[in-house]
Amino acid sequence: MNENNETNTTPLREQPEQPAPPSGGSEPEAPVRERKVSTSKRVMRAVFDYAETFAYALLTMMILFLFVFRLVTVDGHSMLETLHDGDRLIVSGMFYTPKTGDIVVIQPDSHRLSDEPIIKRVIAVGGQTVRIDYEKWEVYVDGVKLDEPYIEPMRQRYWANSGMLTGALKYRVEFVVAEGKVFCMGDNRNNSKDSRSAEYGEMSANRILGRVVFRISPDTGAVD
Repeated sequence: MNENNETNTTPLREQPEQPAPPSGGSEPEAPVRERKVSTSKRVMRAVFDYAETFAYALLTMMILFLFVFRLVTVDGHSMLETLHDGDRLIVSGMFYTPKTGDIVVIQPDSHRLSDEPIIKRVIAVGGQTVRIDYEKWEVYVDGVKLDEPYIEPMRQRYWANSGMLTGALKYRVEFVVAEGKVFCMGDNRNNSKDSRSAEYGEMSANRILGRVVFRISPDTGAVD
């Protein structure tokens, strides 16, 4: 048996050279189409985030105005010059305790002539005594004269005509406010149906819908 000393070798195939990576080691740039899709997704996500934020803000406002605040519109002239016909107000009744000087929206007691809410200023609360000097346009609560700069414009106007508060002959001079009641008057004392009259008299404190805290139109600002 003849031995063949030659070794059979299979020629190796050369592997094709891999292209060298771009200088700096960075990855190849993505196709333009992929970049456009990624940008569109970011835009859609931003739009969704803004819409979600707006929806939450709107829901919060609805809850606030349903349970905390309410909007009312002045109808009439009994609160001149503090409030004017057509003024739009924000009223808050949460945790409210009436006190002298507050402007409130109150639902008159049901047995009165009108059951429509009215806007008046609290003069006294239960247990206090009110005395009105119709000649001097002065109001005293428990013997202390109230400082009422808000009635001065109307006082000056009416003083030039009659000099006396309307109602001096038909309204009582002194009132003792019952517990649980409030005594209210309009700032336009000569053109206001309020606690001085038998139509309204003292009103139940628990029928106060809220205190006026802000005017939003036509002039924006706090109300005193």
